[in-house]
Amino acid sequence: MQSGIVFGGHSLDAVIDNSLSCCGKYTLRNTQHHSVAGLTSDGCVLFAVNCQIGGRCCTAMGGYDPMGEPIVPTLAQQTLLKTRLPNADNLMVWDAKPGSIGLKMNGANPNASVYFNALKKELNFHINASLADPDIKAHTSLTVDKDLKFAGGSLDVEAAARGFKAIASTDFDNKLRATNSSLQLSATHNRYSGSASVKTNGKETTRELGLGFQATKEVKISVVWLPDNKPQPAPKLEFPFKPASFHDASKFRIELKIDLW
Repeated sequence: MQSGIVFGGHSLDAVIDNSLSCCGKYTLRNTQHHSVAGLTSDGCVLFAVNCQIGGRCCTAMGGYDPMGEPIVPTLAQQTLLKTRLPNADNLMVWDAKPGSIGLKMNGANPNASVYFNALKKELNFHINASLADPDIKAHTSLTVDKDLKFAGGSLDVEAAARGFKAIASTDFDNKLRATNSSLQLSATHNRYSGSASVKTNGKETTRELGLGFQATKEVKISVVWLPDNKPQPAPKLEFPFKPASFHDASKFRIELKIDLW
C-alpha cells in the first residue's frame, strides 16, 4: 500500500437520488479512506465515510436538511450509500434526538449509540442487547459530564417465557445510588391472570397486586389491591376556581371491563 496521500474519484462515481453527487478516496500510510456525498432533490445533504484501519472497516453515514439540522438517512438511502463504498461493514448511522446529536451502530445484537448534548455538555451512551430463548431484552444508558465523570445512568430489563413476563428498571445517580426503580410481574394461564408491581420514587413506594378472570372474549373481571393508595390533599382555593380532578383513594377495587367492539 502506498504511503502518503493519494486522492482519486470523480462525480460519476456516485449518484444519490439522481442529484448532484461526488466521491473521493485517499490512502494515508496503512489506512484507506473512501467518502461519498450528495445533494438530494429536496435539498438535503447525505454523506458516508468508510475507513479501513489495520484491516478493519468502519462506516459512518449521516445527513443535513436544508436548514442545517442533522437528519437520519432512510433505509433506502443507507442501502444506496453502501453500494458506493467498499466493505461497508460495522455501520454507524448519524442520529439526532431533541437537543442531542450522535452516532448509532446498526449491529443487530448488541447495538450501541452515543450522543452529545451541547446544552448540558454531556455524553450519553446507550447499549441494547437481547436473547431469543428465553426472550430477554436489556437496555442500559450512561451519562458522563464534560470532565468525563460519571453523571448517572439507567438499566432496563424485560424477560418473557411461557406466559410469564417480568420488567425491571432503575435509575442511578452519579454515586450509583438507585433513585427511581420499578418491578412488574405478570402471568397468564388459560383464562386466569395475575400481576404485581412495586415502584419507588425517592422515599415513596407504590405497590399493586391484581388478579383477573377472562369470563368471555368481551368480559373481564379484575380484583386490584393498592395498599399504598392515599387521598390527595385538599385543593387550594384560588380564583378563578378550578375543580380538582377526581382521585380514587380506595385501596381495594373490583373492576368489570366489557369490550363491545
